[in-house]
Amino acid sequence: MFDIQKLKTATELESEIAKFVGSNLEKVAYMRVRELADATHVSPATIVRFTQKMGFDSFPEMRLMLKHELNKRKEILGQESIRRGLLASDTFPSDFDDKVELLVTKLKEAELIHCLGLGASGIMAEYAANQFSTLGYRSFASTSAYFPYLAPKQEKKSTRKEVCLFFSVSGETMEVVQTARLIADRDIFSVGITNRETNTLAQLVNLDIYYHTSYDRLYYNADLSSQLPVVYLIETLVKRLYLVDI
Repeated sequence: MFDIQKLKTATELESEIAKFVGSNLEKVAYMRVRELADATHVSPATIVRFTQKMGFDSFPEMRLMLKHELNKRKEILGQESIRRGLLASDTFPSDFDDKVELLVTKLKEAELIHCLGLGASGIMAEYAANQFSTLGYRSFASTSAYFPYLAPKQEKKSTRKEVCLFFSVSGETMEVVQTARLIADRDIFSVGITNRETNTLAQLVNLDIYYHTSYDRLYYNADLSSQLPVVYLIETLVKRLYLVDI
C-alpha cells in the first residue's frame, strides 16, 4: 500500500502510524487528521509529516488513495474463488493455507528473495521474481545449472534476512538439490515447491510446499507437467503480500 522504500526510512513512530493505517483501512479512509492523531496518540502535525513522507501532498490525497485501495482489495478478494476454481479441489494438501501464511510472513520480512529453478521450473522462478519485484521487494531469479549467488563458506552468518524459493517439479533436480544442501546451514529460509509429497528437496528445506498434478516427464527431458498450480501459488503469495497489513 505505502511505498516500501519510503517505509524503510520511516521512524519508529511513523512505522506505528503505518501499521495502524494498514490494520484499520476502512476507518482511516474516512477519518480527519485530528481523528487519526487521537487514534494513534500523536499530534496532528506528526500525521501531516507522515503523510508527506509517504509521498502525498495532503492528508485528503492520502485518504483518496486509501479509498482506491479498499476498492482494489474488494476486487481481488472477489476473484479468489474464481482462481481457485481453476484447479481440482485436491490439488493442494489440507495445510496449504497455513504454509502460505508462514511463507508470506517470511517474504514480508525478507531483505532479499532468491528464486531458483531449471527448465520449466526456471520459467516459474523468473515469474515469481518479477512478481515480487512489482511490489517493491528485492528479488531475482537464477535459472542456470550453476547458481553463483552463494556467499563464501566462511560467511555463513548474516544479519540480512533472506528467503530462497526452490522450484523443482520432481524435487530431485541435481543442481537444485545440491544448492539446497549448500545453504542448509546458512541463515536463509528455504522453501521447496514440488509436485511430489516425498522427495529429496523436501528433506533439505525449511518449508515444503507440494501440489498434486500429473507428472508428465518424457524422453530427452521434455517435461509436459502442468505448472498451473505453481502459477496459482505465486499469484496467491503476491496477492497476500499486497493485501497483508503493513
